[in-house]
Amino acid sequence: MSRAAVLVLLLAAAPARAADPPVEVEVDLSGVARRKVRATLTVPATPGPLTLHYPKWIPGTHGPIGPVSEQAGFRVAAGGSPLTWRRDDIDTHAYHVTVPEGAKGVEVTFDLLLQPPGTGSWLGATLTAASPKLAILNWNEVLVYPGGKGVLARPFRATVKLPAGWKHGTALTAEKADGDRVTFTAVPLEELIDSPLLAGEHLKEVPIGPKHRVVLAYDDPAKLDIPADTKAAWERLVTEAGLLFGTRHYRSYTFLLSLSDQVPNFGLEHHESSDNRLPENGLTDATVKLGWAGLLPHEFAHSWNGKFRRPADMVVPDYGQAQKTRLLWVYEGLTNYLGEVLAARSGLLTADQARDVIGVAADRMTQSRGRAWRPLDDTAAANFVLLPAPPGWTSYRRSLDYYDEGTLLWLEADVLIRKKTDGKKSLDDFCRVFYGGDGGKPRVSGYTLDDLVAALNGVAAHDWKGHFARRVSVPTETPPLDGITEGGWKLTYGDKPTPVFEAQESYAKGLNLAPSVGLLLGADGKVTDVVPDGPAAKAGLAPGMKVVAVNGRKYSDAGVKAAVAATKTGGKLELLTETGEFYKTHAVGYAGGARYPRLERGDGPDRLADILKPLAPPAAGGGK
Repeated sequence: MSRAAVLVLLLAAAPARAADPPVEVEVDLSGVARRKVRATLTVPATPGPLTLHYPKWIPGTHGPIGPVSEQAGFRVAAGGSPLTWRRDDIDTHAYHVTVPEGAKGVEVTFDLLLQPPGTGSWLGATLTAASPKLAILNWNEVLVYPGGKGVLARPFRATVKLPAGWKHGTALTAEKADGDRVTFTAVPLEELIDSPLLAGEHLKEVPIGPKHRVVLAYDDPAKLDIPADTKAAWERLVTEAGLLFGTRHYRSYTFLLSLSDQVPNFGLEHHESSDNRLPENGLTDATVKLGWAGLLPHEFAHSWNGKFRRPADMVVPDYGQAQKTRLLWVYEGLTNYLGEVLAARSGLLTADQARDVIGVAADRMTQSRGRAWRPLDDTAAANFVLLPAPPGWTSYRRSLDYYDEGTLLWLEADVLIRKKTDGKKSLDDFCRVFYGGDGGKPRVSGYTLDDLVAALNGVAAHDWKGHFARRVSVPTETPPLDGITEGGWKLTYGDKPTPVFEAQESYAKGLNLAPSVGLLLGADGKVTDVVPDGPAAKAGLAPGMKVVAVNGRKYSDAGVKAAVAATKTGGKLELLTETGEFYKTHAVGYAGGARYPRLERGDGPDRLADILKPLAPPAAGGGK
């Protein structure tokens, strides 16, 4: 569907539903420590057939992951009298019920069940998560909505009951507070689902410039203090993003930041807020802090790229209609690049660290052998199939490569613009054009590949359509490294890991030996992946095996790293593996020693330094 058609559809449908009486949603979080959330809804409706929908395609996740399996105790009533409901035979997220004569609507109740961390697959997990001290509530998981045209504009009024003594943060506006019960001003369904809530026993709000704030919830109250350099970098992030994009498409912005080892660690974008989840020591441990430095910049950049400007095929009229996600190499790939640039410009990363991030991404994509048969845009089109796939054979199958390869792809575009214009223009200019326009409040503007190409040509004339077709639509055995080389650097390997490599390896809780022997190991020596044509694969190792000994000695991380390093001076590398009840020794033919990716200065102008340099004067701080 074209951008114009999408916008006409949404704008034409909105006014009629906005005049409907609001659906009342009340969520009881008082039992969240037991991993159970109670939802109660009052849905105005006229007598006759009614279909209620549970959100299926969840914004930001790019897939049909609405956790309908985690609904329990689902009941529908009218005036207190139970009604019979029936699930749709095809659409498992739809419920059919008949509203009796004389009734003005129905009441719906159900519990949302939260599974312990690390259980189940991504597709069956809830985005709502909790520890005994904090909770992140995603409204799409605790409501149903009546079908029909323009439903995204249908008003919903939400109320939440917090555990005693807890505080909360959200982009929503509180209308009334009565003890631990808070009611928010009625908003369109789309805005409600786009505004998660963070609550906790230990919660703190940190202003980082006018109309910008970070709301933090901690498991440990002793960690409520924010390092001064971190707060200063957050303030610069607001400034740098404003200078990069030129216009802000929100009224105010709230970074929701939970710090807990009891909830999944990741980030999810929203228009006027973002859901950011770090380990409990995410602001205090230098290694963990480095590994997650790009999280807030990435999710913040999504307010422009992904929420405001969005591929037209991903702008849909409700949460049951499938999205076409082939342009995720723009939605996520460009955001990944801009997030890393903003992390460097704000000081969350040093320039050296930012280059190391690019180096690790370049190596990871170099080890992705699936690129020989699967084009990049296919990883985007099939993202919700690849997302829950097990890690075994990832190098051969490919994964969500549009993130890391997107970084390389858009670095190349940035460098190409700078080279063609003798440094007079850059991707920054494209951002100000493509993401500009009227600001001050959220809205969605769909685009096609042709729109993207036209905007880039307006900055620097080039065969952008052909360029992207070669990069994303056909298989290629080598990743796009021209952004690195034309940026004045080159991908090399040393015998010591960079701090960024160590941080990412620590987060993965395993060993990344892909650059050397083509092997990824879990914390217990389990083989999680092999590079198909690498030395480990040629020696017969495969995902699912467990390395129990190295050169005749019981397995340890340090032992296998030392053995790999020793191959450079003639040392052998024999790995004893266990597969069920069977053991086998694998002699790995490798003599290259330890190899860790890094960028080293190459030839030509240092365009990468120009890219990572802050736009604001050194004395600038805070948000505009």
